[in-house]
Amino acid sequence: MLIKINRQDCLDKYSKFPLSWYDELKEEIDHTYPQVHYSYILTLPSKSFSHHIKLLGGKLAKLLDAFGFETLIFLGDTDTAWLFQDSNYKPVKKALNFLKDNKVGKRFNGALQVDKKNLPTFITHLSWLSRCNAALPYFYFTDTGQNIIGTICQYGNLHIDTVNKETDVIFKDLIAKSQFDFLIDKICYNQFSKTSAIKGRQIKL
Repeated sequence: MLIKINRQDCLDKYSKFPLSWYDELKEEIDHTYPQVHYSYILTLPSKSFSHHIKLLGGKLAKLLDAFGFETLIFLGDTDTAWLFQDSNYKPVKKALNFLKDNKVGKRFNGALQVDKKNLPTFITHLSWLSRCNAALPYFYFTDTGQNIIGTICQYGNLHIDTVNKETDVIFKDLIAKSQFDFLIDKICYNQFSKTSAIKGRQIKL
């Protein structure tokens, strides 16, 4: 079960979430990002995107448990609703129905709090939305103590920032004992296809 949190209530309580908006005076996208200690991109050895995100959900839940975190809070960097973009692509349609089944309404643009038990399933669906529905925001997550900030990109890689040195030391130790690999050059690409095109990816204009 997912716990819904009003967007402003979430931002009042968890101020480190990255945000983006359109500045009408500048006529460009502007954004804020919190000060962090270090940034990482993690990947996993996989042969397909579907297998990759299933593995990612399980490994992220184990990482959460090792940190001693009970839940993660997910929020889009813009005020666009979670269900803003529809899709007939089967795995994305399934992801949208998952949110609807969990009482996420058409206009809801707040945060979703997910416990470690439900995290693997949630990550699977979130990954498909991030991969294929290009009109949606970047969905970031943090723990309740705001020690880490992360997001899953369209290529299925896990981007994580450690907020302080203490967390960074623990994080690197935990990753060394996991199946995660650091993406050394920090360049994400479509590792599950010979082209850069992503099947099912669309944007709502």
